[in-house]
Amino acid sequence: MFNIFKKKTILPEDYSNLIDEKAYEIFLQKCLLTLKALGYKVISFSNGDIVYEIENSQEGHFYLDNLLRIYIQVNNKEQDAAIQTHFTKLKDQTKAYAYLYKDFDYAKQFLKILLKADDILPNNEDFVYQKNYPNLLTFLVLDFDDQFHYVEKSKVHLWKVDEIQLFEIAKNNLRNEEIEIKQYTFEDKYDVFVLLNGDFSSSYTLIIEQDLDFTIGQFGTLIALPTKGTAFLYPISVADILDVIVTIYPAVEQCFDEDPGNISLDFFWYFNGQYEYFKKEINDDGTISISTPKNLAKVLNNN
Repeated sequence: MFNIFKKKTILPEDYSNLIDEKAYEIFLQKCLLTLKALGYKVISFSNGDIVYEIENSQEGHFYLDNLLRIYIQVNNKEQDAAIQTHFTKLKDQTKAYAYLYKDFDYAKQFLKILLKADDILPNNEDFVYQKNYPNLLTFLVLDFDDQFHYVEKSKVHLWKVDEIQLFEIAKNNLRNEEIEIKQYTFEDKYDVFVLLNGDFSSSYTLIIEQDLDFTIGQFGTLIALPTKGTAFLYPISVADILDVIVTIYPAVEQCFDEDPGNISLDFFWYFNGQYEYFKKEINDDGTISISTPKNLAKVLNNN
């Protein structure tokens, strides 16, 4: 373990806009000390991933992305407590999950869904998911004891329940969450609804027809999902949708860069039960061009 502490710390490129190298080194050392105190045997760390040993010589992973974003937003006196709380919550729940897989009637109350970028996990195929948004995956999770457990494909058969039904139960369980909905006016002309919840704002957009129909305009809804806890929805009733994107993009980007659980900087269009995305291209000068989905352009042109 002490050899681990002597290893040179390299600031991950993805964190360079959040923290400098010296501050990151201090943060990482605090994480390692906390894990040692909690009894974890750390094997290695690199690129925001701490690898530790679990039973039968297997390896577990602590990914630091969300913790770092929380750490930099609290004051210095609260930073140690934030690290301690984070890792304490991530205690081993193997026995609890084994029980949940055996008792669906009890487990179903904990089912939820989380939206993630489709390249977020190296082993996506090991878990139960749907594809609702382009470039995103909707994972089925157990929200149990302050932890998210991704439902495993190798075990989901134990419940003897159709996966479609499982996702419907999980979506319905979102209604037990407190989702704050605020309306903001950008540039005095674009009224945008913002969903705020620690974990499930973006997931909640998957029940837009049932619970968020007021965000659906004549031509559908413009949606941005920068993080799990923040979602932007704009009812489309005019053709200047690219102007809306340009206007709200800085707010979306700030959430993506600073808040925990970032998902995507893409924009999406919801219409008649389908989600499409606005294609982005990086130009030679570093600027980004965004194209309106063909189906949306057709709808707007026809009206």
